Amino acid sequence: MSGTTAITVLVSGGALYVANVGDSRAVAGVWNGNCLLAEDLSSDQTPYRKDEYERVRLCGVEGMMDPDIQSWGDEEDGDGDPPRLWVQNGMYPGTAFTRSVGDSTAESIGVIAIPEVKTVKITPNHLFFVVASDGIFEFLSSQAVVDMVSLRDDCFTSLLLPACIADYIVFCCYGY
Repeated sequence: MSGTTAITVLVSGGALYVANVGDSRAVAGVWNGNCLLAEDLSSDQTPYRKDEYERVRLCGVEGMMDPDIQSWGDEEDGDGDPPRLWVQNGMYPGTAFTRSVGDSTAESIGVIAIPEVKTVKITPNHLFFVVASDGIFEFLSSQAVVDMVSLRDDCFTSLLLPACIADYIVFCCYGY
């Protein structure tokens, strides 16, 4: 009954190929000439997205907090528990995403394992990318993560660059 989300990024031939199932996220730090901007390389698949909300609603999902709400707004503005998907007359599975891998129960209410795939041409302005789960992006916006990476000059001089940055981001989210 338990599933997971997944995201992968393949760097090949001057392009990033991003495949996403769920609410994990990939984001690039892109220099626009004046500042570093976050470019989302994936789109979270949650009931916040109108297209995903409609797709699972048509499959018989129930209990997304308030069935009269047609759009949940911006998930980064929300405080508290996100909308969750439930089977009719049941208290399960309660997922906060509309796509996942390996959850046969959630599949019955429209949670699918089909990834969304995006191709992004890499330019000299694409300085780095970050891939993380909702454990990070539930607390930090894409821009905040890009800003955090860009401000860690000490990490850029370290041979442990990825681990140094990852530790810093987790510390900012959880305090350890």
